[in-house]
Amino acid sequence: MKSIEISARTVAEAVELALSQLGKDRDEVAIAVLVAGEAGEEALVRVTVVDDDDDPATDVLPARPTSLQDVQQVAQRILEDLLERMSIHAYVTPVVARVPGQRGEIEETITLHVEGADEEAMGLLIGRRGETLRSLQFLLNLLVSRRVQKWPQIVVDVGNYRQRRQESLEGLARRMAERVRQTGRPIVLEPMAAYERRIVHLALREDKTIYTESSGEGENRKIVIFPAKA
Repeated sequence: MKSIEISARTVAEAVELALSQLGKDRDEVAIAVLVAGEAGEEALVRVTVVDDDDDPATDVLPARPTSLQDVQQVAQRILEDLLERMSIHAYVTPVVARVPGQRGEIEETITLHVEGADEEAMGLLIGRRGETLRSLQFLLNLLVSRRVQKWPQIVVDVGNYRQRRQESLEGLARRMAERVRQTGRPIVLEPMAAYERRIVHLALREDKTIYTESSGEGENRKIVIFPAKA
């Protein structure tokens, strides 16, 4: 089987270059993301021409997914199938990371990065203020949970939207905390989704001059930043 490795600014660009050089379509190759292209480095992919007898879609998933790697494989395959059914041409790159939880414990998370050349399609996947992306993530977790028999806590990111949103929320949290320190009065933030509130709580967790609480119900649940009690 013919295989080439291509580097470019993004995974999508590298794949498109490889397809052009090979003279093949997306469904005629198998793609392996070697480097995701984060932290300023270029993406690197290996694209292999698949013979007619070798269909990458027939790869067998683990019968009983138990390890984090098994769950990641199942989630990636299901998400790729969802995108295909939505007629969205995109590439899914899984990243497994160990991050501190809200109570200081270490959590292992699976993030599936979705990247595509069609910016309009990527925008539709994200939706207004990330609403469509949250729905897609919930649906994926639901489908994966039926296979692995537990709720897997998988994060879906499109075009690094969540990373940009996280940086924005962390900046907002620090600015509002400084205002609370200056005025001595609590500040109520706008309603946020659960994962966004978690980002704010974690961003201010080590700040002993203030503390945070969530209030409200459902979609109107908000974070309140209070000055530390004397």
